[in-house]
Amino acid sequence: MVQGRGIPKPVIYGNMPAVFQRRDGNFEIKLQVTGGLLTPQQVQRIGEVASKYGSQVHFTVRQQVLILGIPEENLDRALAELKEVGLQPGSAGMVFRNVVSCLGTDYCYKAVAETITLAREIGERFSGEKTPGPLKMAIGGCAFPCARPQFNEIGLMGRVKPQIDLERCTGCGKCLEVCKVGATSIVEGKAVIDYDKCVRCGRCVAICPEAAKYSAEEGYIMLVGGRGSWPPHEGWVLCDMLPRERIIPLIERILQVYKEEAKPGMRMREFINSIGFEEFKRRVME
Repeated sequence: MVQGRGIPKPVIYGNMPAVFQRRDGNFEIKLQVTGGLLTPQQVQRIGEVASKYGSQVHFTVRQQVLILGIPEENLDRALAELKEVGLQPGSAGMVFRNVVSCLGTDYCYKAVAETITLAREIGERFSGEKTPGPLKMAIGGCAFPCARPQFNEIGLMGRVKPQIDLERCTGCGKCLEVCKVGATSIVEGKAVIDYDKCVRCGRCVAICPEAAKYSAEEGYIMLVGGRGSWPPHEGWVLCDMLPRERIIPLIERILQVYKEEAKPGMRMREFINSIGFEEFKRRVME
């Protein structure tokens, strides 16, 4: 480590911020894993590389894989073997970081939105792009998101607006059992939705045994300016029920405004605070 007056700065290998020296004197390779998904072949290769050249494997809260304890003389061989199965170092420095996501509707019964393909599309388009400060993004498939998108610079949460087919509704009360915010009640033998309380999580739609509840509208809520580091802050709601086809163009506009006007090193939350959220919203939504 290179010692300075303040926090020691890590030694970067080969101009790759995701390959750097740790306190033990050896190096770490931080692998970018969009959406947290790996193939069995990639998992096997990570184990092989760690066994031959490193010491341990660490899984981060941002769905990245770190191979620790690699001596500098072994880095080129390790990187080459990882590349053979599509694994590359990334998601470090002043860039658009890896996109975190839950499993979405492909796997999760509670999810109301697809996340995996969306995360990959966003990752392919933006990951590694230079930004004024580190930019993190997460996607959750419902309004109770495991991926914590509200604590990222850009966050997405799947949403549905439920409706009721009163002819089908039997008043069984299943929707009351799964509603976490008390938005559903039974009135005169039929389910009623209080939209002022409803968070559009879609659980009532998924649980309804008679298909009396259905999705009248689907989309994503987008949040901006969240921050998970200390002190943590939830992001502002930029827009609600955002159609999927508008997500990437809106991210492009957000990055354009952020890169053109933020000072170097300024996180997105700091930039939004400097001009005010309403002004930021006006600039990116115009």
